[in-house]
Amino acid sequence: MMNRELLGPSLFLALFTLYAIVAWQIPLLPFEEYETVTSATLPKVYAAFGIVVCLLSIGSTLLKPNEKAAENQPLEKSHVVRTLGLLVLMVIYSAMLEPVGFLISTSAFLLAGFFVMGERRKKILLFASLPVAVVFWFLMTQVLGIYLVPGDLWS
Repeated sequence: MMNRELLGPSLFLALFTLYAIVAWQIPLLPFEEYETVTSATLPKVYAAFGIVVCLLSIGSTLLKPNEKAAENQPLEKSHVVRTLGLLVLMVIYSAMLEPVGFLISTSAFLLAGFFVMGERRKKILLFASLPVAVVFWFLMTQVLGIYLVPGDLWS
């Protein structure tokens, strides 16, 4: 039976395997032909590292003695619903980035994500989402000079 200690690493193993397949299909640019480090190097390293970590996690879970029955509980419906809720929020977030902009969509995503995960205190919801989005936006745009989409609302 699949429990929650095996489900996460198994899903990530599938995702990292797909990522590895895509990473090995990245074409090299003409000037990268004889280079040691190319545009495909880091994705390949990430894929390999992710697969190794997932396999180690699955192996340690399977080899671990069954000390407590409470740790090896089957999946609960509420956990699956929360996970699906977060996946839906991620899709909505990616669709709203362009029209709404990074700051508003990220703040709304974090606020809704914390709500889905069970946080109901309004002060915590606001102070855990808004400052994080603003500080991250400031670091990316003002300190590192990375472009983050401002959104169509501002133009």
